Amino acid sequence: MKVQKVKNKIKTMTNRQIRNELEKIYKERKSWNGGKGPFTKLAIKRREFVLVKQRLLYEIGDAKKEKDKAEELYHTLLWEAVNNHLKSIKS
Repeated sequence: MKVQKVKNKIKTMTNRQIRNELEKIYKERKSWNGGKGPFTKLAIKRREFVLVKQRLLYEIGDAKKEKDKAEELYHTLLWEAVNNHLKSIKS
């Protein structure tokens, strides 16, 4: 019952949205330069969250393929939390 209530409030991602988000991540990861000196803790944390976000998108896609709504919802909620946190972190 609780899952159903949460599900009605959360919009799941389409395959196109997942692909678009992954493309943004791939572009950002390509722009990362490793040899320009030490990174700040904030930059390291941001990169970690980008990688977590990428992994969650893969999990959402896998859950969609398996038609596992509970798993899809779980990873979507986590993705939204990570995405909102990343927006609050300035690079």
